[in-house]
Amino acid sequence: MFVEQTQHLTGALSQAVQHLLAQVAAVAAQHQLPVWLVGGVVRDLLLGLPIDRDLDLAVEGDAIALAGQLLQLSGAHLVASHPPFGTATLQLPHPDDDGMLTLDLARTRVETYAHVGALPTVAPASMQADLARRDFSINAMACRLQAARTAAGDWALQPATLLDPFNGRADLQASVLQVLHKRSFADDPTRILRGVRLAARLGLRFANKSAVLLQQALQDGMLGAVSPERLRTELYLALSEPAPERVLEQADRLDLTPHLLAGVRWSDVLAARCLRVRTEPDLLVACLDRSEHTLALLYAGLITYDLPAQERRWLVQHYRLANDCASLFEDIIRVQGYREQLAQPGLANSTLDAILRPVNSVALGVVHYAESQSVGTTIAHYLGELRQLNPILDGHALQQLGVAPGPQLGALLRGLRAARLDGLVVSRTDEETWVSEQVHANNSTLPEQA
Repeated sequence: MFVEQTQHLTGALSQAVQHLLAQVAAVAAQHQLPVWLVGGVVRDLLLGLPIDRDLDLAVEGDAIALAGQLLQLSGAHLVASHPPFGTATLQLPHPDDDGMLTLDLARTRVETYAHVGALPTVAPASMQADLARRDFSINAMACRLQAARTAAGDWALQPATLLDPFNGRADLQASVLQVLHKRSFADDPTRILRGVRLAARLGLRFANKSAVLLQQALQDGMLGAVSPERLRTELYLALSEPAPERVLEQADRLDLTPHLLAGVRWSDVLAARCLRVRTEPDLLVACLDRSEHTLALLYAGLITYDLPAQERRWLVQHYRLANDCASLFEDIIRVQGYREQLAQPGLANSTLDAILRPVNSVALGVVHYAESQSVGTTIAHYLGELRQLNPILDGHALQQLGVAPGPQLGALLRGLRAARLDGLVVSRTDEETWVSEQVHANNSTLPEQA
């Protein structure tokens, strides 16, 4: 759906969010600070898409001071402020549910770049000049927020006027991504990655001139001027997209992937693996949390699954990946070394546990989604039925049976778990008998029980 009547854009927001923004506009007006809804939220309102919990507001004036004034709103608190950039972030209870709503306030500004890949130097500017610094025309639109008193004395938003100096609305309707000037990718090469994410998520394509500029930026090695840490952030955002494999497909079409993930290529097989995460969620529900971070790790493992081990380790070093991602790659490499054994029918549960118990559950999830039916089914069986299975007797119970603390106690607990996994013991009595037999077999003495 595409919204034709732009003056009613903010009417697509819930009544409660409209009322909240009316309060924001009223406070801003009291301090003679024009405030605008800007960027991605305007784009998504035009597309009729659901609006997330993060709203970008541009302020023609002191945004940090306005954030301080907005603390009077019920439950609002300041998360962060960055005076060099004139930005502040507020959180407050979402008026529609039990979650939180984030307001990102930024002073309208212009930016200059000392060199390719540098962070910008900023200076105050008008709203229209602020839009000119943005990445794509579809993100260079704004709606002025103004409020008026109702008959009941409440604040209500007035119909919003769309500020669209770069024809973003027309580009959005034509499904194209258009940069605003020919030095856009030179000013900030990470715009290439943001554009690829947008294209994949919204079904867009780069306009011809923008595509030429993108290819020129790649040929000139502009991504090489961006720090690995900044690129890592962009890659994480790509992995956090609803369908990361589509981002990879888009990147491959633009010959971008070799500049970021050498050796990785989109394929039907890779896409099918990623799709399984969303179409076969039982494993996630039963064994893994569905947090954004866990899903990003799953997709990272799946997208790099066929890379040689040394190339995955290079990615860890080059991008300085977090320990959980580095451990994920190592665990996947470990399990891949056991693929033939895991595919064998009739593998004892205790043997399976010995192979897989040291491995992180997310890594096992990656292997489950990536591998053939036999190995994938074995992994799912282990995660769903075996991994959490423990004996009835614990260390304290074994000591009550006369086993002294020490190495023998640990060995007995491990052996007892293996026996339970293999179905050799079922009840508490079975376990006590098994322990007794093991103790006697080791020439130990078990006190006579009453």
